[in-house]
Amino acid sequence: WHMADDPVVARVNEVIERTGLSKKDFAKAIGIDGPKLAKSLVGKRRFTSLELALVAELGATTVDWLLTGDSTRELVLAHRAAEHAIEASDLLGRETIEMLVEKLEGLQFLGRPLPFPTLPSKPTVGGYVKQAQRLADEYLQMLGSLVGGLTNSELIGLIEDRFGIDVVVTGLPEACDGLSFSDGGVRAIVLATSDAPFRQRFTLAHELAHLAFGDSKDAVIEERLWADKTQTESRANTFAASFLAPKSEIVARLAGRSAVDAFDDLVLHFQMSPSAMSWRLLNEQLISQEDQRRLESQTARATAMRAGEAAEHTNRARLAGVPRPAQRLVDAYLDAYRDGATTLRPAANLLGQPVEQLELYFVDSASADDSALHFA
Repeated sequence: WHMADDPVVARVNEVIERTGLSKKDFAKAIGIDGPKLAKSLVGKRRFTSLELALVAELGATTVDWLLTGDSTRELVLAHRAAEHAIEASDLLGRETIEMLVEKLEGLQFLGRPLPFPTLPSKPTVGGYVKQAQRLADEYLQMLGSLVGGLTNSELIGLIEDRFGIDVVVTGLPEACDGLSFSDGGVRAIVLATSDAPFRQRFTLAHELAHLAFGDSKDAVIEERLWADKTQTESRANTFAASFLAPKSEIVARLAGRSAVDAFDDLVLHFQMSPSAMSWRLLNEQLISQEDQRRLESQTARATAMRAGEAAEHTNRARLAGVPRPAQRLVDAYLDAYRDGATTLRPAANLLGQPVEQLELYFVDSASADDSALHFA
């Protein structure tokens, strides 16, 4: 047995051919010189873990495939999408989540795995409404923060940190609000950029519910927005409403006022659409059915204008339209770069930037502004 016969070397050669790069350019891309690559390809030198991670990056594959030849995992996504958008969102969702899987596996291979907290167990007794409310309460306790006053970006950051869920905001087909995926050591949510910040926020909590109940492991959930919702979708909506506007926070915010009188304030504080908020208040028996029917027909934009918060709502809408990378993954790869464990390529890939552009931030490390690497 010779290293030259090593199947890993054969798979590296396959990647080189697939990229169309010359061996000299390929060597440069993985941070070594041509002679070192040549030695590795004839069995006189072993590839380092960093080099294999970068080979996988260039080949749009995984380190696992380089080492074992195993194909990448089958992705099953949970959607909130109209029927005609499911095929397109599948394609975009798979591309995004496959990239997250690659990067998470790359960190593990570098010996720098990200935390993967144990999440609360889903309830098995009671109806779906009670199950959703109970599980939302457990997630709120684990979140360890009041939710109402958080921006969407702050809430996303807490969800990533507390639950080990990577969240990406990116362009999705018009009728697709978001999707989620969970398998093994990967938990991910992909949200659509939007000019409706409250809808984006509700989608975030809705997809969190799919992950909490394990829906994203079972089958593709195709929510047709114009049709009756399945019990799975209704359960996710109940969880989302309970998570975003906990009853204890609602009562504290009311401060003795009636929910009808305080309705505009509740909508803007908890950043839920008037329709979702009216149902939330009805389900907690804080308003009547007649009030619910009257209040649900309003729009978030009109509510903000009536409350004198039009500028703030416009800014929320602007920020909801800004793409956001999986920030904790970006941070982890930048830390690895500073420690000399990897190049800037993985972080640049996650940020959707050319490596050369990202390198400009590190030309002078004393003046590099890391905040520029974060999206709002």
